[in-house]
Amino acid sequence: MKTIATIPLLLLAACASPQIAKPVPLVTDYNGHMVKVQWHQFHLGASYQASPAYATAVETCARDGFSDAIYQGVRVVAYDGIHTFICA
Repeated sequence: MKTIATIPLLLLAACASPQIAKPVPLVTDYNGHMVKVQWHQFHLGASYQASPAYATAVETCARDGFSDAIYQGVRVVAYDGIHTFICA
């Protein structure tokens, strides 16, 4: 009986998880030389170029003729992270 009651809960959890787990990086500030991207609160580390936040920063920097964005760090604000990139 417990198995029958557990199956619908597992199916419901499996359907809801993918939509919740993928936040979209948003540009919160851009002054022509520096981009701030709101995303998760964890530091991106040495492999920052594989993150969607980096792709968003490069796309924003490209509007003013820059070809790259260099990761500077993260500032945690209310469960979100503001990741700072310098356009290069």
